[in-house]
Amino acid sequence: MSEAGQPTLRPLAPGVYAVLGDTGRGSEGRPNVGFVVTDSGVVVIDALASPRQGEDLLRRIRSVTEQPIKWVVLTHHHPDHHFGTAVFRRLGARVIAHPDRRVLASEGGEDALIADWVRVVGLDAMRGFEFADTPDRPVVASDTLRLGGRTLVISHPGAAHSAGDLIVWLPSERVLFAGDLLVEDGVTMVVDGSSSALLQGLATLERLNPRTVVPGHGAIPKRPLALVATTRAYIVELQRAMRSAIERGVPMGRAMSSLPPADETRPVSLNSRRRRNAVRVYVEEERAYMGLEPAE
Repeated sequence: MSEAGQPTLRPLAPGVYAVLGDTGRGSEGRPNVGFVVTDSGVVVIDALASPRQGEDLLRRIRSVTEQPIKWVVLTHHHPDHHFGTAVFRRLGARVIAHPDRRVLASEGGEDALIADWVRVVGLDAMRGFEFADTPDRPVVASDTLRLGGRTLVISHPGAAHSAGDLIVWLPSERVLFAGDLLVEDGVTMVVDGSSSALLQGLATLERLNPRTVVPGHGAIPKRPLALVATTRAYIVELQRAMRSAIERGVPMGRAMSSLPPADETRPVSLNSRRRRNAVRVYVEEERAYMGLEPAE
């Protein structure tokens, strides 16, 4: 969406569109979503962060086609990607998602999650909200959706960014919707996933060799594999630094000393993501060092 809140449409291939969020803001920007128009209906990929945003997305789809919305594919269960899903459910769409809906943001319960999210997007934007991310068609490994002559391969790349990650691959068009495995600045969060699973997921993306990749947040890269490489380099270096600290007996607090402090009111700002990832990876490497998990 633009800063004015109007969705920005970008054709990626015939009948394949991205609706772009904010660029230059990493995970703080509103997410990218997409849709695929077929002769038998529309497949929507992610549903944005509130019923109001879901309605905005629907209007953008309707500017292109009047075909019925048949499916919504959710790349994961963070609220900014699925809180608009009920808009499409009410039109008769069914949901494809990973059945593992656990995220840290919901540890306090669904009521607390909704209250927290109202503070993010505002009460008006959440009017008419209901949870709609339980899948009608769960995907835990890989599934192929064929609709109106289109083929979409939906697969779980591992618990990389979150336990319920999915990616959507259009093999004929070589377009990939990567969810939050990729973000514009390369600093993918692993707090709900793991660094080792992210590296495995990045290898999967690389093997696909997409012509176009839509990251979960930010600009569509001109060279898709360059963003994969940037993300991998960041994670590998973070693993190395935390492993080195543990091997030298450096406690977590001191290992964090070279990082800027987290932004208190901005949990997914660049500084906050770097610090939160470092804490997570320190724990991963510590467990591996103690023999509680396989080493990376």
